Amino acid sequence: MGDNVVWRVDDLDDYRDLVVPFAAAARAGGRRVVYLRFGRHAPLLDPGEVAVVVHDLDAYRGFESFTVRLHTILADEGPGVFYVFDCLSDLLDAWATDAMIAHFFLVTCPYLYDLDTVAYFALLRPSHSTATVSRIRTTTQVLVEVHRCDDELYVHPVKVDDRSSLTMF
Repeated sequence: MGDNVVWRVDDLDDYRDLVVPFAAAARAGGRRVVYLRFGRHAPLLDPGEVAVVVHDLDAYRGFESFTVRLHTILADEGPGVFYVFDCLSDLLDAWATDAMIAHFFLVTCPYLYDLDTVAYFALLRPSHSTATVSRIRTTTQVLVEVHRCDDELYVHPVKVDDRSSLTMF
């Protein structure tokens, strides 16, 4: 609990392949799952398949409006919730600058951590600058590179706070 997990993917379907079992396992464990929908892509989760609460947000109303609305939702939902966010890369169209995505993450990630939640985010590679990825990496608890090869999905942890293993990296 408290982890913000960022998945760097080449394709949104790879992120979908990770969030669907995450949401299903959370629901099976009796957790509340909230899907924060702001992307222009097809939904990542189907509320008919997995019992999730969906909040639609409009990133085109501007950074401040979007962030205030999101933080209001987080406060109303309270602690212990499992979140799935649409791909953060979709915010580039609405906010036109990579730096705003990093700033959004820097103000949202600690709030989710304080609420003792688990949240999934995605970044499309190579949509973001090294500076933005670095700022997100510094803030998040878990950052994982995801690659697909020969129809197999491979995950490579890059950052994992408070965990250790001889073979983790």
